[in-house]
Amino acid sequence: MKIISVILCLVCFAASASASVEENIAMASLLQKGLAELVELEVSLATGTPRPLKLAPSVATVITAADIEDMGAATLDEALQTVPGLYVLPGSQNIFSNSWVFRGVSTAINPQVLLLVDGQPLRINSNGSKPYVIRMPVSMISRVEIIRGPGSAMLGADAFAGAINIITKDSNDIAGSNIGVRGGSFGARDLWAQHGGSYNGWDVAVGAEYTKGDGDKSRTIERDALGSGPPSLAPGPLDTHYETFNAGLYARKDKLALRLQNVWMIDNGLGAGILNTLNGGMSHTSEFFLNASLSYAEKDLLKDFDLTATASGAYLRLENTFYFYPESYKKQIGKPGVHELNGGMEFAGDYHGFSEHRARLMLGMNNYNTAPFQHKNYGKGVDVQFGDLVDITDTPYVYLTDHHRRLLYAGVQDEWMFARNWELTAGIRYDDYSDFGSAVSPRLALVWRTTPELVSKLLYGRAFRPPSFGEMFTQNNPSMRGNPELDAETTDTYEVAFDYRPFKTLRLGLNLFEYRIDGLIDYVDDPAPATTRTAQNARDQKGRGFELETDWMATETLRLRANYSYQRAKDSLTDAVVPYVPASKFYANAHWKFIPDWSLDGQYWRVMDRHRAVGDTRPAIEDYSLANLTLRRKNIANHWDMALAVRNLFNNTVREPSQPAIPGDFPMESRGYWAELKYMF
Repeated sequence: MKIISVILCLVCFAASASASVEENIAMASLLQKGLAELVELEVSLATGTPRPLKLAPSVATVITAADIEDMGAATLDEALQTVPGLYVLPGSQNIFSNSWVFRGVSTAINPQVLLLVDGQPLRINSNGSKPYVIRMPVSMISRVEIIRGPGSAMLGADAFAGAINIITKDSNDIAGSNIGVRGGSFGARDLWAQHGGSYNGWDVAVGAEYTKGDGDKSRTIERDALGSGPPSLAPGPLDTHYETFNAGLYARKDKLALRLQNVWMIDNGLGAGILNTLNGGMSHTSEFFLNASLSYAEKDLLKDFDLTATASGAYLRLENTFYFYPESYKKQIGKPGVHELNGGMEFAGDYHGFSEHRARLMLGMNNYNTAPFQHKNYGKGVDVQFGDLVDITDTPYVYLTDHHRRLLYAGVQDEWMFARNWELTAGIRYDDYSDFGSAVSPRLALVWRTTPELVSKLLYGRAFRPPSFGEMFTQNNPSMRGNPELDAETTDTYEVAFDYRPFKTLRLGLNLFEYRIDGLIDYVDDPAPATTRTAQNARDQKGRGFELETDWMATETLRLRANYSYQRAKDSLTDAVVPYVPASKFYANAHWKFIPDWSLDGQYWRVMDRHRAVGDTRPAIEDYSLANLTLRRKNIANHWDMALAVRNLFNNTVREPSQPAIPGDFPMESRGYWAELKYMF
């Protein structure tokens, strides 16, 4: 593969040398927009209104649709892995779902990160987390805004370690119709279609994407929790098959905007199984989400006062099928699930009547409803153990009872230009929960335009996360138990950030941070001989580190980006390093438009310094490197785009840490390929 990559580069160079002068002039013209976007990207997640990224009162990253296309990312996780300070940890301690780890904040279920789609949360009430096995395709993504650090002052609970907002495409982003297909290694096949246009005064955008894959069968584990050989099915492959469907609708007319988003994880494998025992691909999970929002925006409702009112609703159906062991060993089956229905209203007003101030007011209410259901063939409530499945919904033996939570909240934020080149953003939000109590989340951000090229920031934020229904009330579960005595998690974060742009084609960024977390909730092993884990305010955590990044348009045809993240997160009491997450991560990207409509994109990661948990005597977790390559040709006969890609270019061995039950950890995907074809009309 090294030879192939060299040949590709030589071919590209030769093609570049033969390009006409006219073609190069046209390319330079097209790139001017890219240069401007590099300098003046905007982000709205930090304040509620669009602000230039360099002046945002937070440490933020924006990934655009163009970025996603350039790097050849097929899923949201692939795009997020490029963000400094954020690590996508595959195969977490729960249902072999990926965890999004910001700055070393990691627990079993990963509820400390808030995922939003078009500003509306996408999470499971019963555990407070994002969807377990979310594998969100990217065809309908216009941009992704990421805040590293707390965001509760604007976004409320769960914006604890970070927040991710996916903004879907509107009619201007699509501007016509297109269909696409992608196929590749491990049985991967994707199909999508989009349309955007204007009808009777309505701007309308619709899109849908279907993906399916068998998973890499070479991801073999030698031993599982039952050992190797009968009754274990090890050695054997992890079950990583998937099937998803994602669809969206956007419609806007005058002051009204409607958004519908469906995310359906139809059928997804659970890796090594819920108890880290291979089960022949019998365990799987299915999740169906439908998010809807209707907003009305009125500029100058009163003098110098703009108002936006948003009504939102969400429905979730989740069902897991757990074969705890190989069926030949013990036919222990559980099928827990849940129906959830949420709804709310928010009023946000912006007052800009003062020349030095911009004030934002928020007032809202949300209702969260969870109705679990369950079938199983073991334990209390089942007459014949390990026989046929029994419906135990609405009995004392169900894993979680019905719960309701009402949230009332209010917030105020002031952006004050108190001196030339100095701006202070101060905000505070009050949240009151019907079943838990209340919390106050303040934040301060001082932004100083130190020179025309340099922006300096001093930031403070406090965030909280109340325990989820599952963390408080899970019962009758063979592995996890709830704890109604839990307290909320809280964190205080301090940051110093610098954004330096010595000229329009170069950006340098440096962020230093320190945080302290009180009462981080995790599942802790119960005393022997019990095999369960109970939710506890398991530890206080402290962390510090820095994130360094650069973005350079080296020439009119070559863009170079890189970032390096370092964090040191420890238990505040024992000083033990937080296990499994990397202390250091390096990422580099080169995107070369070598002739008009042709591009070659290369990515490189280096992941370093991952630690075992205290008492885990397995060998140290090895560092790894990973490289990707994507070749793209656009505007073929003005209608077609084509791309070819290779992932894990050099077929490096990559392993991610597992529970001690898997001695050799989790092997990641070997080298893979895909090809993509897109038609626009």
